[in-house]
Order: sequence, then C-alpha cells, then structure tokens
Amino acid sequence: MHGELTDDPAAFLTSAADYFAADPVVNNVLVTNVTGRATGVITDPAPATYLTVRTDADAADAGRGGGEVVAAAMRTPPQRVWLSAESGPAAELAAEVLVGACPDAAGVVGTHPYVAAFVRTWERLTAAKAVPEMAERLHALDAVTPPPMAVPGVLRPATAADRDTLLAWCLAFEADAAEAAGRLVQAPTEVERHRVTEAVDLRLAEGRSWVWDHDGPVSHLGVTTPVHGVVRIGPVYTPRERRGRGYASALVAAVSRHALEAGAKTCSLFTDLANPTSNKIYAAVGYRPVRDVTAYRFEPVSGPE
Repeated sequence: MHGELTDDPAAFLTSAADYFAADPVVNNVLVTNVTGRATGVITDPAPATYLTVRTDADAADAGRGGGEVVAAAMRTPPQRVWLSAESGPAAELAAEVLVGACPDAAGVVGTHPYVAAFVRTWERLTAAKAVPEMAERLHALDAVTPPPMAVPGVLRPATAADRDTLLAWCLAFEADAAEAAGRLVQAPTEVERHRVTEAVDLRLAEGRSWVWDHDGPVSHLGVTTPVHGVVRIGPVYTPRERRGRGYASALVAAVSRHALEAGAKTCSLFTDLANPTSNKIYAAVGYRPVRDVTAYRFEPVSGPE
C-alpha cells in the first residue's frame, strides 16, 4: 500500500470517488465537508490535508493511476483528522503518513475497529497519548416510523428571524452534550464561536435549517445537502425547558420524511452513546445503528525533567 497526499479538495474527491460511493453513509462526513471546500463554500484558517491510501498498482492498472483506495482521511485545521479505513493496515499507514504531514493534529475521529489501529500507530510514532473523548453511533434510516403520539406544533423552515435563537441554541448544544455525557463543560472559544456562527448562517442561506414551531420555535435541527443520495441530520437541539414533550422526535421524523420525499435514499445522524435519551428517540422513528465512531484527542506526554 502507499499514501497519496494533496491539499486540493477537488482532486481528493476525484481520487476517492469510487471509495466514497461504495459506502455513502459511513463516508458522508468526509464527502460533505470536502465538497464544501471544493466549491469554496467552506474555507479553513490554514491549508487542509487530504489523504488516500491505495493498494499498490499491478501491471494492469498501473497506467490508470494506481490501485484500489482502501482508506481516506482529511485534516481541516483546527479540527481533528477524520478517518475512513477498510483494514487495520490501511489505518496504520494513514497514521504513518499523517504524522509527517500534520504532526500537530489535535486528534482523530474514526469508525471501529480501524480507528484503534490508527491511534496505536500515532502513539508509537509521536510523543503523544490518544485520549478517548466521545463515543458516538452512526445511524441510518430509509423509511420513517411515525412518532407514537401526536405532538402539538408544525414543521417549518427556519428563517433569518430565527438566527439569533438558532445561534444561541447551537452554542448551547455543545455544552449540553458535554454535560449529559459527564464531560467537562467549557465556554466556547472565539474559534468555536466563529465556526458555529458560519455553520448557522450557511444552513439558513441554503435552506437547510428547520424548526418545530409551537407558538414559536421549540426545537431545531440542521441537515446537509444530499450527496450520493444521503443526507445527514444534525445538530438537533431542544432547550431544557421544552424537553420531554416530543418536539425533537416530531422534528426529526418530519425532516427525515421530507428529505426522503425530496429524493434522498437514506437519512443519517450521529448520537452520543453517553446520552441514552437521544438514542431512544431516534430508534423510535426508524433509525438503525450502522457503525460506532470514537473521537480521540492527542495529548503530549511530558518527558523527564
């Protein structure tokens, strides 16, 4: 196997097109993020790094640019590496290449079991320890199960008039998710505020932000543009004082149904495994588990004084 690096998102999409299309649910985060960068809709504060790992070419396909893609990864500063791999050796090679290409990466996110092989290799090659930070589960749905009870209110697209509310909710989402999972709750940095603000404004501009309205917005979610027939829902947020009334279930079910009726083949979303409520809500409307995903942060290991 060998690794191929580029900082060109369009070239990366072309190089790994068949790989992404073969598992569009698992690869949706990679594809949607890189597509946004290839079209110029998303920009990064520093150059991004994209990697494909290929089997070595044999004589038959040497003239077609190499062997089969068996792993792909991106690192968009200041975010973690996002890894997709089909084997432990492919994940190990990805780590070896990215240690050289982006040694300051803050961490890695990837699916089981191969992200563990990446982590072991990164720890072996660097003065860092990989600390598990969040365990998530990727779910998919191709038919909606209606919520078991009628929920007052209606689905509607979010508008510019909702912007301040949605921005506050999306910032609160990060803190609430950490608290529910027993993680340290920290105030958002200016970089994080900027990232969340850009995401809220982009979803509003592209009509990808929805609310459940019951005498005003009571729950909100965002959705991605379909890629390979897959849309991804998230974040989903209901303020504390509105929870327990079925708003999030009704909203997720309604937006999922709308996306399927508009032509998507599959809807996907991630849940925090430390939050049993969200896992229960999405299972009830038809989402089924696909893969588990773990986010690690890299911490330097202090040497002897």
